[in-house]
Amino acid sequence: MNVLAIGAHPDDIEFGCGGMLTKYAEKGHVVYLFVASDGALGGDGSVRRHEQQDSALVIGAREVFWGTTRTPRSRSTVS
Repeated sequence: MNVLAIGAHPDDIEFGCGGMLTKYAEKGHVVYLFVASDGALGGDGSVRRHEQQDSALVIGAREVFWGTTRTPRSRSTVS
């Protein structure tokens, strides 16, 4: 079975369902992660990306996909 976990920021997936994903990977299922942003507004984006890649290895995920679309940061930008 293929499993895709989706999170808004680095570490969201691990906090929410990292244990379950690890169990799926250990049982031979293919686990993928999609992280919508690099978390640069909450820290150094390059550091958070690196940490996400490290945690994907621990979980046993095959690949991490990153969101690339820039979204508006304020309501006035949207209006």
